[in-house]
Amino acid sequence: MSDFVPLSVAAGEATRDTTGERSPLVVLNPASRRGRHLRGALERALAGGRGELMLTDSPGAAERLAGEAARAGRGIVAVGGDGTVAEVANGILASGVRVPLGIIPAGNGNDYALRTLGLPVELARALEIALTGAPVAMDVGQVNGRYFINSLGVGIDANIAAAAERMKRLPLLRGQALYYAASLRELLFHYDRCPELLVSWDGQADERRLYALAAVSIGPTYGGGFQINPGADPHDGLFDVCAIWKPRRARALRLLPMIEKGQHLDQPEVKRLRARHIQMEARQPIYAHLDGEVLTAERFEARILPDALLVRQARA
Repeated sequence: MSDFVPLSVAAGEATRDTTGERSPLVVLNPASRRGRHLRGALERALAGGRGELMLTDSPGAAERLAGEAARAGRGIVAVGGDGTVAEVANGILASGVRVPLGIIPAGNGNDYALRTLGLPVELARALEIALTGAPVAMDVGQVNGRYFINSLGVGIDANIAAAAERMKRLPLLRGQALYYAASLRELLFHYDRCPELLVSWDGQADERRLYALAAVSIGPTYGGGFQINPGADPHDGLFDVCAIWKPRRARALRLLPMIEKGQHLDQPEVKRLRARHIQMEARQPIYAHLDGEVLTAERFEARILPDALLVRQARA
C-alpha cells in the first residue's frame, strides 16, 4: 500500500477553508498568447479595489504568488494558459488553505478553462465569473510530488509536449495547430522513442509492453482540444485512463485524427479504464506532460484527490 499523500498533509499542515473575503490576487502571465494584450484592460477592470494585479516574470512565479496569497486568505485569479493555471493551483493546494481559484483563459490550448469548465473567452464575462462565480469543488491529481488539474500523459504525447514547448517560438503555431505540428514531427521522425511501460492501477497490473501513449485524465481534452478521454468527469473521484499500445507508424498516423475527434475508443490498440491510483514504470527516464509542464522520471505514481480544489464557475 502506498504512503503517497497530498503535499499539504505530508508537510504536517491542516487544510483550512476560507471564503477569500479579502481583495483577490490576479496573476497575469504576460508571456501567454493573449496576456500582454490584457494588462491594460485588467488594470481598468480591477480599479476600485476589485483585485490586485501582479505579473509573473519567471517559471514558478505564479505558484509562489498563489501560495503567498492563499496563506493570507485571499482568492486568486489565474490569467494565462493551462500551464499558468496549473502553477497557481499548485500554489493553492500546497498552501493547505482552501481559497477559490478563478480563471481567465489567455493561453494557447486552454483545455481546462474552455473544455473542462466551459468558461468564456471574452474578458468582461470571464473576469466576472473569475471574481464572483460559484466556487465548485473539483478533483485534482497528484503525481511525483506535483499536482495536476486536467491531464497527465507519458509516451509520444509527452514527447509531443516537449517538442511543442520548443516549437512555440515558430510563427503561426498556436493551440491545436501547434500540437498537430509537434505530433506529426514526433510520429514521422522520433516514433522509436515510444517507451516500454509496466502499467498498474488500483492493485491490478498489465504486462510490460511498448506504448504509444498512456493518458491519465481529469478533464476530457488536452493539447488544444484533442479528445483523449471524452467522457472524463472532473467530479467523480476517478481518473479516466486511455492507454494505446504501440502500432506501426502508418497506423499511428491514422489514429491521430481519430484521437482529435474522440473516435479512437473502440480501436483494437486502445485500452481504457477508470482508477483512483495508477503507476507507470519505464526502464529509463522518460518524459511526462502535466498540464503543460514537462517532467522526466523513470516512474510516475498518480493518485486522485476528490474535491480538492475550489474553482469559480458561472452561476446557474
